[in-house]
Amino acid sequence: MNEASNEATKLFSAVAAAYARHRITYPAAFFDLFLGRLISNPLVWDCGCGSGQAAIDLATAGARVIATDASAAQLAAARPHPQISYQLADACSSGLDSASVDGVLVAAAVHWFAGDAFNTEVRRVCKSGAVVAWIGYLPLRLADQRLQSSLDAFHSVTLAPWWPAERRWVEQSFAGLAFPAEEWQFPAGLWIERHWTLDELIAHIGTWSAVQRSREAGSDPLPNLQAELESLWPEMGQAALLVRWPFMGRWGQL
Repeated sequence: MNEASNEATKLFSAVAAAYARHRITYPAAFFDLFLGRLISNPLVWDCGCGSGQAAIDLATAGARVIATDASAAQLAAARPHPQISYQLADACSSGLDSASVDGVLVAAAVHWFAGDAFNTEVRRVCKSGAVVAWIGYLPLRLADQRLQSSLDAFHSVTLAPWWPAERRWVEQSFAGLAFPAEEWQFPAGLWIERHWTLDELIAHIGTWSAVQRSREAGSDPLPNLQAELESLWPEMGQAALLVRWPFMGRWGQL
């Protein structure tokens, strides 16, 4: 396990229960597109699965899933499903059989372990013609510009010292990372949408790696953010507002 992956395991193990409750899921339309590229009843490796958000979506859409993560705490918080096998494993040493999977999906995690070792493992476990997808999302957006400005400042100024260096790959939609397959154009125009109260939004923000790193250093940035947003949020934070994330990623075929 490399240094970045080891840090991610520690960070997200510490917030495993909150992560399972408050992390967002991904557009169903993408899973339909992804599985539409595979054989019927495919076996998909969900690598860096966390508490299983993408694995559940894959299984619900008809895939058999081997979902691995290096965090035992994250796996313990995952929701069971008859078509999912959760396994404790490092991304670069999965324990899967060679030429055994029809697809590989990495949801909001590849920036922690991308590189030659992971790409070699992907090529080892994939059958010929397997589809590989790295998915994620860009910073959230709100329609109210005052709220958006406060959140932008929190993300880019308050948390600036605490974002891991790997975060830059997310903010450029994983561009610049070596991709292990022949790449296709990623589907455009997909969004993740939720209607959340302020408390729900704050709970989600509490799962961010930069917030966890700040807390570990002795400073919790969320109370000040919540107080600031509460003064701007309709009904003192009780109204449910539309929160949107641009869905992004890379995909292709071996």
